Amino acid sequence: MSAITSINVRPATLFTQVDGRNFHPEPIALHAALSGIRKARKSPKAVDAVNVYAFTSRDGSALHVAYVHYARGHWSNVDDVFDVYEIPTNALTDL
Repeated sequence: MSAITSINVRPATLFTQVDGRNFHPEPIALHAALSGIRKARKSPKAVDAVNVYAFTSRDGSALHVAYVHYARGHWSNVDDVFDVYEIPTNALTDL
């Protein structure tokens, strides 16, 4: 059993907003969150900003939040799109 499965770690969560409309939070795998953030960092024409912040969640646990703002025109028929990834810090340090 791996260290991640043996510890009660909540999954990463993806929040997306398109033109002011919020979509339901989506639990995603840690590797999918990290891959999405890396891909955004390597896409300067498609992405305006990638910022990562360390926070403490409401329950007191350590949390990293990554904000990805896509460039205008990257997505069809919308003006403003961003993703927010919430990643429990212990999921990152237990790898």
